[in-house]
Amino acid sequence: LALPRQALSLFARKSRLEEFLTLKHDPLPDLCDSQASINESPSSSPQPPKADPTPPRIILACGDASGEAHSLRLIEALRKTYPNLQVSGFGGARLEADGMEVWQPLADLNVMGFKDVLAQLPLFFGCVGRFARELKDHRPDAVVLVDYPGLNRHLLRIAARAGVPVIDFIAPQLWAWAPWRVSDFRRADELLTILPFERDWFQRHGAEATYIGHPLGDGLQHFADAEADMPEGWGQDGPCAESDRTADCNNPSTHWVGILPGSRAREIEENLPALLLAAKQLQNRKPEVRFILPHLRSKVDARIRQILASSEIDVVYAPGCFHKVLPHLRAAWVASGTALLEVAACGVPPVLVYGVSSRLGAWLSKNWLAVPWVGSLNLLAGKELAPEHLGRNLSPACLAKDLEERLDGPVRSQTLAEIKKLHPAFAAPGAAQRAAARIVRYLP
Repeated sequence: LALPRQALSLFARKSRLEEFLTLKHDPLPDLCDSQASINESPSSSPQPPKADPTPPRIILACGDASGEAHSLRLIEALRKTYPNLQVSGFGGARLEADGMEVWQPLADLNVMGFKDVLAQLPLFFGCVGRFARELKDHRPDAVVLVDYPGLNRHLLRIAARAGVPVIDFIAPQLWAWAPWRVSDFRRADELLTILPFERDWFQRHGAEATYIGHPLGDGLQHFADAEADMPEGWGQDGPCAESDRTADCNNPSTHWVGILPGSRAREIEENLPALLLAAKQLQNRKPEVRFILPHLRSKVDARIRQILASSEIDVVYAPGCFHKVLPHLRAAWVASGTALLEVAACGVPPVLVYGVSSRLGAWLSKNWLAVPWVGSLNLLAGKELAPEHLGRNLSPACLAKDLEERLDGPVRSQTLAEIKKLHPAFAAPGAAQRAAARIVRYLP
């Protein structure tokens, strides 16, 4: 029924858009608040560690790298109360190294799009079967689902039928693309939302939810500490390529611009060539501008190097680095996603880009989503704080123009001031702690 439901949703887009614009934005819950208002702000006071000879067991399911990072911090927070907490389920290499029993490393697959999912259907069916058997043979105390709604909504239904408490950490963004799926997520015992307007949306659609803040704030410094060293030649004002070590490298007037094309191979193919053309136009007008491309995924390293080698512009490539680079940027082109908020959290004005080569995909990106903007920063701001370049035939000239306006002048100043106001909504720490406080209520 997915395709007919999607088609019907197009006819309701106007009313859904009107509803979105009326959603209430909740304030960030206070970590120091008392248990008296636990439904909105669970207490951060650590509970004494449990010395139960039979420690609680949870099944956790996450399916991508960002979900795995959030899961690691959540488990760390839970272990402050349950040092011997047993965790099993679907994750990745990092969760396995942390002591989780990983049945299938879904977080390491980075599946994206209909074709990728279709190719992995046997794997996903196997995961659903394994999950159902585990619930029957080794009943856990709770199931924690982290983001990844495509698979997790099926797991939620199975766990709810089995009577196992289900907590959905990072509730799916159904308000943007699939409101009918809320019927599945109503079955969760806890929906933990990360954006300030989501609790209101879920409540309007019959699902109880708790706003806990964005998990990004818990991870920014941790991410940077765990990354590789900066490229050789990194100076006070930014990186310098080995072949370009001149006095300009440490010139205060040098403006370093980030090229962040996305983490997946498809995103890189769609975004990077257009961004390099935009970089060339920008440097023609602003010779003091230099470019760096930080990236973390080794699986796409060869393709990035290949595209950069064919470019007419010099770009410093920083493999293994990302969050270490961000604070040194003057501005950045950023693929839509969490990276947009990560860049903004570092005080860097972003320009959003998301190329879609197919005609159908480009049309859907403009006419399907029931939100006025794609970027989460813009949704939080209630206006287009980061210019959005979406669809087919991205314009290098427009990309260069929008980026140039954010290097200096009133647009830059206004953008940074707006980002500072929004900072608590996406960059304040405490989300994992609040989520753990909710989950502990379902453990013995």
